[in-house]
Amino acid sequence: MTITEEELEIFSRQLILKDFNEKIFNELQKKEVSIIGLGGIGCPLAQYLIFSGIKNLNLFDDDIIKKNNLNRQNLYNLNESGKKKSIVAKKKLLGINPYANINAYDKKITNNNLCLLKNSSIIIDASDNWMTMRLVNEYSLKKNIPLLSASAVGLDIQIILFENIKNNHLCLECIFPYKNEPNLARCDTVGILGTVAGLAGIISAQKTINFFMKFNENNNLLTLIDCKSLLVSHIKVDKNTHCKLL
Repeated sequence: MTITEEELEIFSRQLILKDFNEKIFNELQKKEVSIIGLGGIGCPLAQYLIFSGIKNLNLFDDDIIKKNNLNRQNLYNLNESGKKKSIVAKKKLLGINPYANINAYDKKITNNNLCLLKNSSIIIDASDNWMTMRLVNEYSLKKNIPLLSASAVGLDIQIILFENIKNNHLCLECIFPYKNEPNLARCDTVGILGTVAGLAGIISAQKTINFFMKFNENNNLLTLIDCKSLLVSHIKVDKNTHCKLL
């Protein structure tokens, strides 16, 4: 894969960094990222991955743009109400880098289309849907595809990246072994601040880049962020020996 002259100009400030010389940047551009959910987290996440040179994206969301999305979903505006999120998001992202390869799917991930994720370098679940989260977790575990799970509600953020290395089990089911959705706070009941969703998206993007670039060993840790105090906690998570997916 070669970088075009226009891309060199777009990413010129990034390529100054010693960690992102042209050879390394080329490798980053080969990665394929699948994002499930183009809401408050998925929008800034996709945007900042494109800003950083990731150019192969699969976008999944079957929802339409609504007015009550606009306080936190920064790829959309009032004039786009009623349009499909995935289609609008693709257009906006190509406006940042027209050389990106973006597949937009205006559908939910189900057992029937999980194969669309098979070539992913990483899957990022920002769906805020319990059944989707469990389905994607099991698939990524079986296929040994890294999975980043991100959620935000109120003023709190929760993010974890599972490496899904073969014979080294740790998954979402280890932490939340519930078949039915647990009784947790939801954005539509307790609300969410737009900056919280944005921060969750940006941190998820940075965590993805860190993983690709091998910047740190900060994986398989549950990151909790209290945005009111800006306190960040990293909790070590061990596999559950009773996990049903073992």
